[in-house]
Amino acid sequence: MWKQLTQKARKAILHAQEEAGKLGYSHAGPEHLLLALVREDDCVAARILEALGVDPGTVRIETMKHLSRGNELLGEDMQLTTEAREAIHVAFDESKSRNEDWVGTEHLLIGLVSVCGLASEVLKELGADLPEIRIQLRNLQGGTLPFENAPSQSISVSTA
Repeated sequence: MWKQLTQKARKAILHAQEEAGKLGYSHAGPEHLLLALVREDDCVAARILEALGVDPGTVRIETMKHLSRGNELLGEDMQLTTEAREAIHVAFDESKSRNEDWVGTEHLLIGLVSVCGLASEVLKELGADLPEIRIQLRNLQGGTLPFENAPSQSISVSTA
């Protein structure tokens, strides 16, 4: 299943785990995945947010306002929370419903806005709700979608 993730989508999940670890959490949640997505400025999710007038720095600031420092013991094997796995599952469903054979950052963005929680709230407050994201994705695909969408085999992701 993970082989369907584009290299940038895998990188976002790894960055989410880094974001969680920096904040003292042993599990990465949707909010950490959102922080990871806005770190990457050359991906479809970033282009969608840009088209919606959503500044990545503002996303980071608004998300961080609601996060506290954790004090969990950090191990080598950072896991994803149930909510993060749910957002990724929604991303896979979105890809399948669009008859696409990859899961990219655009699908992760749709997963994040679709799952209740901090990431969804921040996105919606900043004007990135599900209908608007889908409109911008269609606009990008109508032009020249900047295909990050080549699955990569080189990165492994832990979801247990």
